[in-house]
Amino acid sequence: MELPKGFDLDLALELAGLSNDAYVQYDDYKSGKKWPGPEGYCLEAEFNAVYENKNLPIGFIASKGNDVYVSWRGTSSPEEWIEDAKFDQTDCSFLPGSVKVELGFHELYVTGKNGSSPQDVVLNFLKRKQVAGKLYVTGHSLGGALAVLNILDIAKNTVNKCPVLYSFAGPRAGSPDYASVYDGTISDSWRVVNSNDEVPKLPMKDTFGNHYEHVNTEFDITFGGKFIWEWGDDHSLTNYIKQLKKLSEL
Repeated sequence: MELPKGFDLDLALELAGLSNDAYVQYDDYKSGKKWPGPEGYCLEAEFNAVYENKNLPIGFIASKGNDVYVSWRGTSSPEEWIEDAKFDQTDCSFLPGSVKVELGFHELYVTGKNGSSPQDVVLNFLKRKQVAGKLYVTGHSLGGALAVLNILDIAKNTVNKCPVLYSFAGPRAGSPDYASVYDGTISDSWRVVNSNDEVPKLPMKDTFGNHYEHVNTEFDITFGGKFIWEWGDDHSLTNYIKQLKKLSEL
């Protein structure tokens, strides 16, 4: 398979692994264990979101050498994501004017207890630390949508003007206006999408009169899709990683 210009398969696999580590972080939290951070990286910070009236881990910042990585967790299943999603829109708080984004994603991003939202933790860290290498932002499912919000916020409101995004199975995060601002700002952006995965098709482009559009650039893979009851498998990050590994062996 010939990869599109600029798409780095090894990097995609690395960032998919870090997206998976955000689930491990949450699993350790649920088990009452202290999460040591992703293996081979230095854990710099963790951030929580107010979710189902609880303050729960939703991601982390890690570093390796001069590079910094921000990873966002998704929900555990597409059914859970749809249950928790809010298809209304709201003004994007970190952009001027009335650029609309999905309400539920924006709330998770900007809301926190004791003044420490996920947005605050990430931006304050980046304002304190000069990133000498590359800055990468990643996430799966809901985490992919949060990554799309976070990376534009970083580019607009910190000194890091060239962050890189690789997301996996992410839904649409905002309006056509948001996508336009994003695409004009983030030049290295890849959304890895299984063509049989239903979550990236949501919210629909016209959802109850609210208009949504994906940001650039989609990288399509294909697996599953034989039966409707395999919907969860078609959305699974584990299966995304398996398919990317197959591509790397071609």
